[in-house]
Amino acid sequence: MTDTSVYQTTVQRKAGRIGALHLRRNGIALPPLSTPILYPVVAFMTSTNTNGGGIWKYLLKDVMKHNVPMLSQVLHFLDFNLTGNTIGYWREKSMRERYRDPNGPYDAPMFLDSGGFKLLYNTGISLSEFGIHKETAADDILDFQLTLGGDIIASLDYPLPPGLVRSEAETRMNRSLKNAFRVVEKLAEMENPPYLYICCHGQSREDIQDYVMQVFERLADVPSFGLAVGSLVPLRGENDSEVLSRICGVLDAIPESARDRTPIHAFGVSGNLTPILAYLGVDSLDSTSYVQAARSQSYAHPDTQKKLKILELDSMECTCRVCQETSLEEMQQAFMEPKSYRRTSTGKYKSYYYAKIALHNFEMEVKSLDNMVQAIEADNSLEALVNYAAKARGVREAVSWLVENNHEFAAKMSKMVVSFPKRITTQPTKQILSLNYTPDSFSIPLDYQPPTEKRVLLTIPCAGKKPYSLSRTHSIVNDKLRSAFGENQRFIHKITLSGLYGPVPEEFESEEAVVHYDFQLLPQNAAQIQLSADRFNTYLNQHKTHYELIIGYVTSRAYRKVLELVEKQHQDFILLPTKPKQKRLSEFFRHIHLDELIEILSNALTAN
Repeated sequence: MTDTSVYQTTVQRKAGRIGALHLRRNGIALPPLSTPILYPVVAFMTSTNTNGGGIWKYLLKDVMKHNVPMLSQVLHFLDFNLTGNTIGYWREKSMRERYRDPNGPYDAPMFLDSGGFKLLYNTGISLSEFGIHKETAADDILDFQLTLGGDIIASLDYPLPPGLVRSEAETRMNRSLKNAFRVVEKLAEMENPPYLYICCHGQSREDIQDYVMQVFERLADVPSFGLAVGSLVPLRGENDSEVLSRICGVLDAIPESARDRTPIHAFGVSGNLTPILAYLGVDSLDSTSYVQAARSQSYAHPDTQKKLKILELDSMECTCRVCQETSLEEMQQAFMEPKSYRRTSTGKYKSYYYAKIALHNFEMEVKSLDNMVQAIEADNSLEALVNYAAKARGVREAVSWLVENNHEFAAKMSKMVVSFPKRITTQPTKQILSLNYTPDSFSIPLDYQPPTEKRVLLTIPCAGKKPYSLSRTHSIVNDKLRSAFGENQRFIHKITLSGLYGPVPEEFESEEAVVHYDFQLLPQNAAQIQLSADRFNTYLNQHKTHYELIIGYVTSRAYRKVLELVEKQHQDFILLPTKPKQKRLSEFFRHIHLDELIEILSNALTAN
């Protein structure tokens, strides 16, 4: 074995392969990391010290205790409202050193992504207080990854949201390539560099093929590096066929001479696609869904993977180590108690039990992958995939794509299923988006007057899908209002809170600048939060006498910060929900909060 980190394929099948990533840390060889592998995505910079973090505290303790290889992205601290001084504390030691005292030694590999997607919509946000500067971002992110002790790293990239106009997509892909080549140069100067994955992007199979070919043309002399496929998360579930197509585009473009030494990672698209991706030749994946499901107390059934509510279970008939050491009765008792952020009658915090659900969910995802790995070893992956596809939930589009693109799979599948519906190839009209719109691209006309009959102002946050009224969040609110008030709903004036533009009255939802912009406000973007609040205050100063009632219904932290500033200026402004458990989007859909909204609105609407 060489004195640098390398990947080697050990078993190559017609479909799927098994390999080993030979890593070195400080010049010392680590035990080979067998692939395919699933990494749990974790967050460890969640507080001012290692004692905070809620669910993450308990997840990290377990993952580190069992030496499970993990993945994290270095900008995850942006989700936890930490200061530059706090991040300075985290940068003083590697993650392993920092957590050695509370959690014990951790020797497994750690994969650190750059977190480029965090800056996708907030390119103007300053991270200088965290030691990351716009002019030297690639170098600064690399330094951060090295300081935290990453054994595997991914280059700083610029993801492509679906529908991004071509010129902007090309610019972002070129920037990602430039950053990757810069990181390669920097690592070449190091004595013991981490193993590098170069992030790959494209808007189609052909696009990403060209991207990968450029990588190999430029890095022909680099002995081993991986390819990490990005820009897949927004496609997941909505367009799984495109996920598989782009993965295959990457595989197609790898030179034959480099195939057995080039591992492939797919960012953010595990779950029920895991066995399919391993079959296609993906060597590693990562999962956040195990935590996301746990937050809603959703427990993966050991056989079907169907998500079940923990409070509705009579037993946990699961042999995984997590369930064997966890009492269902104790967990249910804790969740039924009203207290939060305090110890329950069991002596433990609820976050401890949320972590147990998450760890079980992760074990089930690993089990799904292990079944395919065993089939690859036995040279029986096709049979295993057909059996999986016939029973799995939520993979219809992916299976249809396989039927169309893999004749052997189609032939086998036809023997198990009498007929399988063809995938609908006529795609709906794609939403064309641009990241180049600025706050000045839209503003309410100076002579604007609210519609005469609109007596109640209701503001809710913007959504990725445009026009806003077609989005899930707006549709849910609209259905709730229609059900509660019928024809009286016409008296409500919906004004969307755009993170980029501030207030957008519903009459302007179809304006070009409103339909085609793409932006998501971060809690750290203080300047944009203030701008949005100022614009909303200006609107209320001009028009609030028109309304009998003014309400904001927002749960996400950044957008709530905007309306909290508005609330300070206007005492008659009502900000709902009044007591959200957490400031995150999931709270938006809770019935208790929507019911509170309806109750407040009823005071003004049912009297007419």
